[in-house]
Amino acid sequence: MDPKEAYLIGFLHATRVPGHPTVRHRDSVVMEEAAKFLNRVCEHRKIPHVRLHHPEQPLHGMEKEARLTLPPEIVEEINRPLSEIFEVFRPEQRHLERGILEGCGTLCYKKSTHGMGISFTSHDRDGLETLRNEVQKHHPCLPILKTERGSHWFSIEDRATKSYAEWLYGNPTDPHSPSRKRKLQQVLGALRSPGILLNDPPGPVGE
Repeated sequence: MDPKEAYLIGFLHATRVPGHPTVRHRDSVVMEEAAKFLNRVCEHRKIPHVRLHHPEQPLHGMEKEARLTLPPEIVEEINRPLSEIFEVFRPEQRHLERGILEGCGTLCYKKSTHGMGISFTSHDRDGLETLRNEVQKHHPCLPILKTERGSHWFSIEDRATKSYAEWLYGNPTDPHSPSRKRKLQQVLGALRSPGILLNDPPGPVGE
């Protein structure tokens, strides 16, 4: 089993709109990394080449978002229930979860507790519950809550966030987005000097 493929499927499943061949993400660096992995998987499976679109204006503010068009074979794979995807990639679960975190999760410095916050947000409550059950097996989680925008979220318990981040990112050779690794390093720097980096976001840290 390929760690890069597990990471990619986790990321694409987390960012997908069910049934649509396009995924979107505000972090263009994360998307560029996912596009590289997607090209490798497509080459290995002999699937026609796909490419990353130019950033486009999003719905809110002045930030940009990137769009990645997927071939039908990949769309079919990521549209399976998350429980099935976990069973397929069970030997590479750590990489799968890292991809999901980079697709629909947030890792931040929590000013309110001078600690690290890690959360996942999704409109798919059933999929989010599956994810929470899987994460809960190795790191404690808080209950699923509903956001003001109608999506759902849960977070890793504060006492376990550093351990979970180390579990996901402890090996620098594992597939990951460089921008997310830099964010983790920023958060760790803030933990050493509380209050100097990153503001604690209102509501769920996954928003």
